[in-house]
Amino acid sequence: MKPIMRIFTSSSRSLMVYFVAAVAIVGCAGASVTPGSTTPPPATAAARPARIVVDDFAFSASQVSENSAIGARLMNSLSSTPAEQRQENLGNQAADTLASEIAKQLEELGFTVVRGRSSTQPANGDLVIDGKFLNLDEGNRLRRLMIGFGAGASKLDTQVNVFTVAGAERQPLMQFTTHADSGKMPGAAVTMGAGAAAQGGATVGMTAANAGLAGGKIYTSQLDYLSDKTADQVVAYLSQYFAQQGWISLSQAQKVKLSDAP
Repeated sequence: MKPIMRIFTSSSRSLMVYFVAAVAIVGCAGASVTPGSTTPPPATAAARPARIVVDDFAFSASQVSENSAIGARLMNSLSSTPAEQRQENLGNQAADTLASEIAKQLEELGFTVVRGRSSTQPANGDLVIDGKFLNLDEGNRLRRLMIGFGAGASKLDTQVNVFTVAGAERQPLMQFTTHADSGKMPGAAVTMGAGAAAQGGATVGMTAANAGLAGGKIYTSQLDYLSDKTADQVVAYLSQYFAQQGWISLSQAQKVKLSDAP
């Protein structure tokens, strides 16, 4: 009976470490909005938009900071893919996730939505959403998983622009910024103790490599996950503006998390 108990204890500890690691990745991360300029649509474009065009947000590879944990740095040093290309890939994935999720949620509000491509020309009566990434930082995944409390935090910041197309010209309606980070939950070493964290190290590493599984979605990186959370807040903030203009019902307006920053 005692050997069985020892096996059970070991398995339970590993499962608990896995749970703590998974929560450290997706459990406390979130996004918020800092309001900026807002103007009502001009009289010539006051009607509900015929379409909403969602462009990919712009970024440069130099803005992307890869996971700085020692294991990740070692693997990157052995990679045949140049650092700039890896950064470009991370940014492209974040941009695609952000635009895709914004488009999907706007469709759920009843709008006709198209993804902006080089061949997409906004027409009169369209609403255009674009923007840029201000910061894409994967942080230090190992510190985040083991220590927590904001150590090694990943961060993603954007500027969002909203225009209406009237008379073949873009007229600005909104501009605001968003911030998302991985939160400040305690890590596995703090929650379970250094010994338990070390025993579950392989599991933690596997969880970190997968970057998280939550709500039926698999994320390829922490930036991918933060882009998804950012999209939630972008659409929530837009929904309040849309409701004010009478483009959607008041019941469709979503609650937005505003930044605590002054």
